[in-house]
Amino acid sequence: MLADTKTGYGAIAILLHWLGAIAMGYLWFTAPDDHGGRIVVSDASHIAIGSGLGLLLLARIFWRMASVNPAPLSSNTALNTVASIVKMLLLLCILMILATGTLGVWFKGGSINLFGVVPLPNLVGANPDWVREMHILHSMSTNLIFPALLGLHVLGALKHVVFDRDGTFMRIVWPRGSEAA
Repeated sequence: MLADTKTGYGAIAILLHWLGAIAMGYLWFTAPDDHGGRIVVSDASHIAIGSGLGLLLLARIFWRMASVNPAPLSSNTALNTVASIVKMLLLLCILMILATGTLGVWFKGGSINLFGVVPLPNLVGANPDWVREMHILHSMSTNLIFPALLGLHVLGALKHVVFDRDGTFMRIVWPRGSEAA
């Protein structure tokens, strides 16, 4: 089943979720680090993958807006609200990371090639006064806010797997069609 239903995610939503997760993991582990603690790839590779992640994020947002949102399996309204807020903040944080990374490159006067191939025009022009601010926002979003939100998201998933055992986690692993998850 490709499309989402009221009882579960379809293959497209699942694919967009896990491709985004893999891309974010790759970007996080290969990002330049001021303290030398990560595997560093070229800035061009990091930027190319980041631009691709931007497209994935846009696709995910448009897919979510156009699709049925599966109903929570839990009856705990407060925790369902917290889970929805954490997911929304996680996507907003990724958007912030992508925006500040893009703006940082452009303010340096650099260019971005989508997937390392398709050049994107610099929409803001070089502005050295803003490079440091974008770097700070990018670093804070990447190294503080994102890990905290991701931790909450993973803890929520573990809660469903270990304590609730309600099938919520499996809904984002494998499409179930219209049957109950």
